[in-house]
Amino acid sequence: MAAEATLNKISQERWRWIIQGQIEGRERDILSGYLAAEAKGRKKALIENAKNLLLETDLPVEKIAKCCSLPLEQVISLKDELTKETEKD
Repeated sequence: MAAEATLNKISQERWRWIIQGQIEGRERDILSGYLAAEAKGRKKALIENAKNLLLETDLPVEKIAKCCSLPLEQVISLKDELTKETEKD
């Protein structure tokens, strides 16, 4: 009888452990998604800031890249895009 009770208890504990692992895995996935979305939003904001600086100031692209923590090549590309857009208008 005691052995059967012990086996039942172990089985219940195993299922609790499995369910807890699934819950923790889902929580990690959700947190990972939030962090990725936050990083994407932060990057988008940096790009918008760089565009605004390119449009509203005469700062060199090197300084804008440094201030916005963006790669210089990306700021140069943004400047080229904005130049093309203003030429169309």
